[in-house]
Amino acid sequence: MFQRRGSVVGSEEQRQVRRDQAADELNRHGNRQDGQRVVTRLADGFTLLRTSLYERVHRDVEQVLGRDSMFLPISEVKAEKVSKTEIELYQIAVASQMNRRRRYVGADTEWFWQWLARLRLGRAATDPLVIRRIGEYLALDEDHGRLAFTDVLAKALPESRRAPLVLFRLVPLAIQIVTAQAFGDRPTAEALRRQQVDILPAITDCRTCRGQLLESGTHCPPCGNPVWRFQWLTAAD
Repeated sequence: MFQRRGSVVGSEEQRQVRRDQAADELNRHGNRQDGQRVVTRLADGFTLLRTSLYERVHRDVEQVLGRDSMFLPISEVKAEKVSKTEIELYQIAVASQMNRRRRYVGADTEWFWQWLARLRLGRAATDPLVIRRIGEYLALDEDHGRLAFTDVLAKALPESRRAPLVLFRLVPLAIQIVTAQAFGDRPTAEALRRQQVDILPAITDCRTCRGQLLESGTHCPPCGNPVWRFQWLTAAD
């Protein structure tokens, strides 16, 4: 019923090496034994969110609203790479802020974001620009961080400004849900989903998933849950 999507960052072998290293590091740092499960859920969940969000702000916008010649990027390949990288940086920051609040791996935000950056970005995690961008997000509260993210995304992908604004209210909560699920915090994940339903009640209208939480890395083909398709995002209009 529900489907998975693969990553496009690095080879499968490279991704698996990063996952194994991250799992070992998490186990050592937190004196735990569930590192592999946590890492798998985080990686699968964030890969799906990144891929789905890019589709919503790019392909869905063009399919529904048409391609605007004023918004054509010089290089679509470059625009996709920059956009997906920025999505990753934002996910790392939001997840790190949540860990600071929930203390899944203690309150050491610096260790957590560096660990997650290595998992998601590999060697690029040590790039000074990457470090600066994550730091800028971490210095902002949720609302200002979201606004900063949408502004940066629009520079790389101008058509994202035409996406329904409600999408960008749902995304930070989706990132937090992936984080909560990865660490086995089902009650928090369910509470976050209820917040999403309050923002967009149409989430529960899908006859396939009914807006329920799905396993990390899986999505509902009809509605797009956990990153909803255009017709669901505009259902209240």
